[in-house]
Amino acid sequence: GSVILPSLLFIYGQAAVGKTTILLEYLNVIKAKYAYVNCIECYTNRLLHESILTQILGVSSDIKCDNFMDLIHIFKNASKEGRFFNQPTVIVLDGIENLNDSNSGNTLAVFGKLQELTSIFSLSVIFISKLLPEKFYIDATYIPVYFSQYTRDDFMAILKFYKPSDCDGQFFENYLNSALNVFIRTTRDFTEMKSLILSNFPTYCAPVEKGDISANDVAGLWRHIVPQLKESLNNVYLGVVCRKNEEISTNTTALITTKTLCAFDLPYYAKYFLIAAYLASYNSPKYDRRLFLKNHGKHKKRNVKIKLKENITNELLGPKPFSLDRLLAIFYSIMEEKASLTVNLMSQIASLVELRLLAKIGDSCIEKPKYKCLVGLQCVDDVAKTLGFNLKKYLLE
Repeated sequence: GSVILPSLLFIYGQAAVGKTTILLEYLNVIKAKYAYVNCIECYTNRLLHESILTQILGVSSDIKCDNFMDLIHIFKNASKEGRFFNQPTVIVLDGIENLNDSNSGNTLAVFGKLQELTSIFSLSVIFISKLLPEKFYIDATYIPVYFSQYTRDDFMAILKFYKPSDCDGQFFENYLNSALNVFIRTTRDFTEMKSLILSNFPTYCAPVEKGDISANDVAGLWRHIVPQLKESLNNVYLGVVCRKNEEISTNTTALITTKTLCAFDLPYYAKYFLIAAYLASYNSPKYDRRLFLKNHGKHKKRNVKIKLKENITNELLGPKPFSLDRLLAIFYSIMEEKASLTVNLMSQIASLVELRLLAKIGDSCIEKPKYKCLVGLQCVDDVAKTLGFNLKKYLLE
């Protein structure tokens, strides 16, 4: 007979505690067909629906699915063709708190009852969120699954896997003990914790390599590293590695030119925001799906054909304004290692505006601000090269 799955699961817990990784690994183990969607990358219903259809049904990228009725209709037709029979199928919506505010209520309501609306009982929907289920209005029965926060022992056990191959195990464990004593009071986000610990490890090793301190002198190494670790606390969630004697004094009210920007040490995430802003300013939104969604159908990025007239028009008109939702969608799409959406991360957009690298369009629209990129291709390309990012791969030329 046909497989019957629960209609809705709600997985929640703090950021970077393994919710998505464990779930996707489990789905692969049971050989379920699934569609994974990072909600922050789908800032419109159409992008959300078409990403799901492409992954589950393998439909052409030219299909249009603008509303929920179209989505339900397509699923019903596929069910009649036997596409779901005896095949567990799961839709994973990761980060539902990042859904567009204007339609998030409708989205959750429909997906919460998608099994009932389509009468496909082998189809299940899974919500993943950093927030409690009570923060959402979900008019459906769901199974809650909670992922608890990592303890200090959990961090120790996981971080040991990142030990360099040429490093002594006890030496690395002593460093982890020292670093966790400093960092665990500030952040329990594993992504940030791993970044902070691995970036400071060369500093911890330096006096041992020079012969100034013995590898077994734990107290001496602690006195050496603790000032650097405390200095790193100022850069949590900013993606900046502390470096002494490399500070560049700049006047934030002065316009940043191409040459000064090349020398200006922007934070790690701010660089990606600048790249995302440039792509949003010079690429039309209608090509976002082909350029940035990982499962965008049969069309390849390099085969996208744009009319010459459109290219000339874009160059003459200059940068076009874009919404914050679109900026975040592109940012998370081009980032290899996902960062938690925090106030510190969002403040980097404001910093780029203060540096006059971005311009904020209008003051009346508080909830939905729009921005425009003020720097040129050469400047952004230089920034992209410092990250090893191929900017031209995502430009329509």
